[in-house]
Amino acid sequence: MHKSDRRSLLFLVSLFVIIAALTGFFADTEYSNDTPDIPTDSIMHKQSSQHKADVADVYAVPKRNVETFCFDPNTADSTTLLRLGLQSWQVRNIYKFRARGGVYQCKEDFAYVYGLTAKDYKRLAPYIRISSDYLPASSLADVRRGRHHSYYNRTTSTHYSNEQNIKESAYSQNKKQPAYTPKIKPGETLKINSSDTTELKKIPGIGSYYARRIVDYRTRLGGYVSKEQLLEIDDFPVKAIAYINIDSENIKKININKSSLAQIKRHPYINYYQASAIVNFRRLHGMIKSISELRLMKEFSPEDLKRIEPYVTY
Repeated sequence: MHKSDRRSLLFLVSLFVIIAALTGFFADTEYSNDTPDIPTDSIMHKQSSQHKADVADVYAVPKRNVETFCFDPNTADSTTLLRLGLQSWQVRNIYKFRARGGVYQCKEDFAYVYGLTAKDYKRLAPYIRISSDYLPASSLADVRRGRHHSYYNRTTSTHYSNEQNIKESAYSQNKKQPAYTPKIKPGETLKINSSDTTELKKIPGIGSYYARRIVDYRTRLGGYVSKEQLLEIDDFPVKAIAYINIDSENIKKININKSSLAQIKRHPYINYYQASAIVNFRRLHGMIKSISELRLMKEFSPEDLKRIEPYVTY
């Protein structure tokens, strides 16, 4: 093979190698342009956070708008009670109470809903309306006379006229029977803790309704230790206090070392959280020996301790 042929062959081989190299370079460049960008760690973190936020928005429980309106706890359904801001487990407790035949005869009875906080009761109490169908029979006469008008404000003038005719007819048939219980004279007093409803109705301003309320609240308290406690009864007639004498010899007290949580929280002056604090304190530290030990609990204010002191024993 001549030198010129060898040079031609070498030139062709070199040219082929150069063309092959250039073809591969442009092919790699084109492929690299089609490859998607791989996100950095910060971008991936942002995408993950956004995904979690989107999922949270989808599965989040919407906040309920708390409403306030008049309701009857004896007939209100679950939707109504939830709209009032009560929790679902509190609504179940109300349903369980009613299923056992329980009846809320006054707004104070609603305070005994298991788990209901003092804040919830204070917010809902002004809107509680007990139907006359659920009032004690002894209070119906007062309701008809309009003394407890909030429970009877749905009646029309026809109802009043019919009841007036019934009263006049009954009075004409038995004129000798007094239309009302004779009242005691100014200066005379009755012992509030030992008088029954019949005697209490002798106090000016006290009828069947308030006599029953006095006795009911006396039972829940364990007895009255001051006249001011009567003002804790809704719309209590202030003028009646002058005819009342406090006999506090037989006050029923709670032994806070032996009573259960349920027994302690039944007292009107002790709520669920305070009763729990007492039970937990005696479990951790032993028997409670004096009222001063209750001052160590954040659940009790000085006013709370002053109110409950006459009703606790150790």
